[in-house]
Amino acid sequence: MIELRAGAKVRYSPVHTDEVREGELVRPSPNGEEWLVKNRFGRFWIHVTRLRPPEDGAQPDDAA
Repeated sequence: MIELRAGAKVRYSPVHTDEVREGELVRPSPNGEEWLVKNRFGRFWIHVTRLRPPEDGAQPDDAA
């Protein structure tokens, strides 16, 4: 299970390729169906069904 929240690390498959990429969640769309994901290629809207947890399952620590 993946926790969808800003700052969480995710893996995803872009629509145009089968290559798996990693990024960080920025913010959800108004309807909650997509998340803005940033990585070294830029920022992209990715549908929630394409988001997966990172390979190591690590999530960023909660800041106090």
